[in-house]
Amino acid sequence: MRNYFQAERLKYRRTSLKGITVIMPLITVFLAAWLTHIFFAVDSYNWWYIGLYPGYLGILCGMIGGKDKGKKNHTIGTLTCSIGKIWDAKVLVGIVMSGMSVICMVLLTVIIGKIMEEGFHIQYIAQPSLEMQVLAGVVMWLTTLWQIPFCLFMVQKMGTFLMLVIHMVCYTIMAVILSLTPCFALFPGAITSRLMCPILGVLPNGLLLQPGQMTYSSQLGEMGNLLVGTPAALLWFGLFWWGSRRWFERKVYLK
Repeated sequence: MRNYFQAERLKYRRTSLKGITVIMPLITVFLAAWLTHIFFAVDSYNWWYIGLYPGYLGILCGMIGGKDKGKKNHTIGTLTCSIGKIWDAKVLVGIVMSGMSVICMVLLTVIIGKIMEEGFHIQYIAQPSLEMQVLAGVVMWLTTLWQIPFCLFMVQKMGTFLMLVIHMVCYTIMAVILSLTPCFALFPGAITSRLMCPILGVLPNGLLLQPGQMTYSSQLGEMGNLLVGTPAALLWFGLFWWGSRRWFERKVYLK
């Protein structure tokens, strides 16, 4: 499997893949620092997992899946190797790159937040602790892994542009609306924003998790949601990975 992963990763050595992995978190953090000031950290993370991160994952999967898709998968169909493992390698590259983007996001938010606090004497109204920011990064990464096999599958079915449009529209609806429902775990796109409520103290709409705020309810702040949402998200990831892998094997072998 290691050779498959290394071979897949080498395909993107001279592309902008690593660049967008750093630039997109950087843009998010600087926009939050410039526009929100006293709500910097919570808005930085909220803008990331609601909008820019799923957009990044869509672009990432478009680059990973689009390279072979553009050649109608003929280049891999002629290889004497496991097609399933080629798909696994694509998913693993997405997992690694998504993890790097989340690490960049957390590091940049912590560093810029400290600079603003000590250098510019910004007094934050809402500032999650370092431990909670690290936890947010880990949970954010784990609960969004399902998007990688899902988006790779969508790229194969309809191309990058349509995948991005459909993915972003569906994800936004789930993240902002369905995440507020008791059955949020049934909708993979609703899980991350729901779990960020108790961790970061921010609602999916960007408002603070406080009584009186629009869409507030005490259930949103329960840490027990992590025990439901995290396993559910990983289950969705496993189902999408398994289903897309089997579909890809049949698609390539039938060509």
